[in-house]
Amino acid sequence: MKPLMLSPILSFLYPGFAFHRCLALTVLLIGCLSGGLRAETVTLPIRMDYSMLRALVIAKAFTEPNQTATVVSKADPCRKVVITDPRFRMEKNLLRSEAKLHVEAGTLLAGSCRLSMSWDGYIILYQRPRIDSQWVLSFESVDSTLLNVQHQPTNLPDMIWQLIAEHVYDFFDRIHIPLAPPVQQVKGVLLSLFPEDNRENASRLIESMRPGPIRILAQEVVVEILADTGQPAAQMGESPEEALTPEETAAFIQAWESYDSFLVAILQSLIHEPLSAEERSTVFAAIIDARHRFVDGLTRPQSRKGKDFVREQFIATWNRLSPVFRAHLGADPSKALLAYLAFFSASDALAALDKMGPTLGIEISQDGLIRLARLITQKEIASLQPTDAVDPGLRKVMGLGEPIEIVGPAYDVESLQVPLTEDEDTGSAVSRWFHRLWISVCHAADEIPPSEIARIRQWIAVPGNVDNFVQQILVLLADVTEADMKKNPVPEKYRDLYRSIIAATAWQESCFRQYLMEKGKITYLRSYNNTSVGMMQVNEKVWKNIYDIKALRWDIRYNAQAGSEIVNQYFTRFVLPKVGKESDDATIAGALYALYNSGPGDLNNYFKRKAGGKPNMTDRLFSQKFEWVRQDRMNQIAACLGG
Repeated sequence: MKPLMLSPILSFLYPGFAFHRCLALTVLLIGCLSGGLRAETVTLPIRMDYSMLRALVIAKAFTEPNQTATVVSKADPCRKVVITDPRFRMEKNLLRSEAKLHVEAGTLLAGSCRLSMSWDGYIILYQRPRIDSQWVLSFESVDSTLLNVQHQPTNLPDMIWQLIAEHVYDFFDRIHIPLAPPVQQVKGVLLSLFPEDNRENASRLIESMRPGPIRILAQEVVVEILADTGQPAAQMGESPEEALTPEETAAFIQAWESYDSFLVAILQSLIHEPLSAEERSTVFAAIIDARHRFVDGLTRPQSRKGKDFVREQFIATWNRLSPVFRAHLGADPSKALLAYLAFFSASDALAALDKMGPTLGIEISQDGLIRLARLITQKEIASLQPTDAVDPGLRKVMGLGEPIEIVGPAYDVESLQVPLTEDEDTGSAVSRWFHRLWISVCHAADEIPPSEIARIRQWIAVPGNVDNFVQQILVLLADVTEADMKKNPVPEKYRDLYRSIIAATAWQESCFRQYLMEKGKITYLRSYNNTSVGMMQVNEKVWKNIYDIKALRWDIRYNAQAGSEIVNQYFTRFVLPKVGKESDDATIAGALYALYNSGPGDLNNYFKRKAGGKPNMTDRLFSQKFEWVRQDRMNQIAACLGG
């Protein structure tokens, strides 16, 4: 008979145990017949990959120099066993524990060890992990074998065997790992994730948490936490998507900025880790995609009753970053392993609870994020205030290297008042006098010399000078592009293509404009949604902490350098590994611009559009600019420059 598929709830209940499944099904049916389901049991995992398990065991039991443990016979100090290098993996559905042994056996005569013999080899134990009601993890040995240094079965002298039998097995049986501290920290984080009006459910869930089965998997050992969710939160009916009110928009931005600050904070823990190029690209893509989704959320209607956006992004980003954190923070016995385990487990618990949908009413609070950040950073974080400052550590973790040097203007103003030239000033002498007085009084605090304003002004296209302006921009872009390719090399066969992509991107983004002149004032170019600036339209929210915001606005060279670096990273990390040898230049350029416009997550979408013959408007507009650049038809830019 096929099993009755009643609810996804069954997937959370004691996987692999037929009796418990039947019991859960019976309870479920009784609940339905009696008027509706009021509670369910969820499984929240404590996942320890074998590197972390090894580090935890070393930190607990191998505390002597060079991560060793020495067992000495109290009756005879000439007999001792030195145990080193524990290793773990799954074998025969059990935990296979292996360690090196150095055994010395002798007899104490006249104050010296006599008749000594030694043996080196390995002990292999097959164990069942156990968890008691106090969250103490231990290991029950059910089988064992001894191997020589060649990992072959061996026969041992009785004296050596007796020493091992008396001390080594007992040593491993006494290894206990206390999981109560991370479980308590998980409880604290989870409690902070519930809004005040749903704390009753939260308390019920926290109080019901208890040890469940232990699963031994190919890559990890999983200790399950069982918890009862209590009565589900009241369900809201489906409603059409509604635009957020200004107050809700402000709350949405504040919640996201706290979460983004949390991401930046926890990534600091990876600064000194030897991340691979692939891992740095994973971090890069996770952060940039999350920020792009936030920018999209600012311009698209958000439902006030749907899933919490920040919670959704937390789950998506954690799923991508989790392997990187686990690979580097869970394998060093000298670090705060139990705190890291609490961080991982709390994040995994949130992901597990999120699968239940909005029934629990979980929200990502700033308090919860602070608690999580403290676990992994081991710092007393009081708040998660957003900052626009360039963060060299974040750039390093993302694989971007040193920050771009700021050598040009970087003003903290929205516009610059421009003194009129004699040719432009057609007013009366009195009006000219008032204009100069206003400039001197109102803009003295800016301390912006007229010479700097003049240098900025040369980058503004004016009627009758469009050709010279375009040539000036092309020289700047060529200079920046060559410098970037020296810093971040592009394969030789793609360099001409790369140069064309940079020019086409600047054309598509801004029509080569960094600045605008309006009513006697110079302002920097902003996007329609007020998030991207300058010639390369670098998004301030996506690229904050990575580039200097003020320099992006007011320094055309810095803006071009940032845009070129972004294109370069997308090109070498994501596009080139994806495209085939037969891909034409237009396809490569289109794919690259799709990433520049929407983030790494849009790469597969672009190829789907390309394969289906359904390019979107942005694809088509960029393709046109790219072809004009390749055909040296730069005169086409006059249409958008007004010259």
